[in-house]
Amino acid sequence: MDSTQQVDAREEEARQRVTGTWSLVLGAIAVVSIVCPMLPEYVPNVVRYFPVYFILPLGLWAVGSGAIALRRMRDDEEASRARARAGVCLGTVAVVTVVGVIIWFCLSMAAVSK
Repeated sequence: MDSTQQVDAREEEARQRVTGTWSLVLGAIAVVSIVCPMLPEYVPNVVRYFPVYFILPLGLWAVGSGAIALRRMRDDEEASRARARAGVCLGTVAVVTVVGVIIWFCLSMAAVSK
């Protein structure tokens, strides 16, 4: 095996690693964290409310890592972009939900103070 074949094997291994799995995992965790406050009351409050603090960072991280993975896979026709796209979608859902709740809360507090 000469040196050019070794370089090609390393390039193929590097391409297989760029799949968008991190984006999918982070987006799924962010979306699951949205429903944590709706758990039954016998679940400890730490488990119910602590993950809420991580929804926005995880969502942003999922969108960013998915966008980076999609950019790296741009020239590769064999790459499967489904995981990266799903991660971007889940991260976007998490971010939009958090921003919507914050806007709703601000508007409802403004209406109460009038």
